[in-house]
Amino acid sequence: MAEINLKVNLSYAGEFQQAIGRDVYLLQFVCWAILLPIVALIGLIGNLLTIVVLWRREMQSTTILYLRALVITDTGILLSAVIVLTPYSCANYLSNDNLKYFSEIVYPVLHTPMNYIVMTLQSCNVWVTVSVSVERYIAICHPFRAVRLCTRKKTMIVLAAITAVSVLYNVPRLFASYARKCSEDESEDVDQDCHYLADTEMGRTYVYKTVYMSIMYTILIFVIPLSSLFILNVFIIQELMRMQKRRTGTNIHDENEANLSLVLVLIVVVFIFCQSPGLVSQFDIFDFSTFMKWLAVSNLLFVVNSAVNFLIYTAFGSKFRKVLLRVFRRLYTHSRGLSLRGSVATTNGYELTAVNENQNTVVESVDSRERTRTNTVAPDGTERYPLTKYVNGTSNGPTNV
Repeated sequence: MAEINLKVNLSYAGEFQQAIGRDVYLLQFVCWAILLPIVALIGLIGNLLTIVVLWRREMQSTTILYLRALVITDTGILLSAVIVLTPYSCANYLSNDNLKYFSEIVYPVLHTPMNYIVMTLQSCNVWVTVSVSVERYIAICHPFRAVRLCTRKKTMIVLAAITAVSVLYNVPRLFASYARKCSEDESEDVDQDCHYLADTEMGRTYVYKTVYMSIMYTILIFVIPLSSLFILNVFIIQELMRMQKRRTGTNIHDENEANLSLVLVLIVVVFIFCQSPGLVSQFDIFDFSTFMKWLAVSNLLFVVNSAVNFLIYTAFGSKFRKVLLRVFRRLYTHSRGLSLRGSVATTNGYELTAVNENQNTVVESVDSRERTRTNTVAPDGTERYPLTKYVNGTSNGPTNV
């Protein structure tokens, strides 16, 4: 994406306001105020479910560690985009005093730290995607080396390095712009303060604007990652096709590896599709009005990329789908059990329900269903044989629990 350009059409001392037509504001409003919140809401729900599944005890491979990092950065990007782009596009298109306050007071102050956060998340997201593709390439194309190279410790080192470099690399953004208070000539309303986003002295230098913001950003976020992902996934697809041809029997491990690799290939395909418009926007090939329209679409696709991975996991990830269904099944069983029990007190792992003076009932939680043990007490105080009765009403007669 065009570095999820949070400057969008924010005025630099008013220089852009006359150059932007109403049609640009309309497209940004549709993309960022209508479509983006819908996509973000769906994505946040999907990412929450993904977090529940990926943090299950049975999901412990090195690939899963990368996918956990990916879902965290995706969630951060979705939240940041909604916080910044949605109200600002509303403020541009809808004439509202509260929204105007956001665009003229809040947004200029919010831009610099939010831009740093989003750029850091994007850097992490991009290079985690590249790293997990490298891991899949080694696991599929060089399986004997994978035992030595793809370890949990090395995966954690890679993720820590990506995070540290991303945090440090984007620090200059914090010192490149600031919110400058409007002068009397620039303010449209003399009774209300306003701010413009202005470049600092460092932000106006050739090294920052051309080398850092343009050349290095294009190379490190688009050219190297996208080309690497394309090459790696070509090799992965070729090896998967060879595995399919030479497969003579059922090998569960190979099938799991192939399925996981297929999921990652699809994630990368979506990633390349959603990121490519951002690469195009790095080149000066549009007039300003067309560029702003292109930016509206590319920013939306950037958010879409952070919202669709759950759909890919669910549609094509067999293990992910099984674990997700298991989670839903347990939630349903638990909620159904609560409705059947009524008032229950828990003691030493057993749930005790008082019935009457001559009878006490013990309810034990079992993985697949719940059963009730009834101990009948005779008038002389002796206990008769226990009768086990399942909650659904069926009885298996006298038996020991």
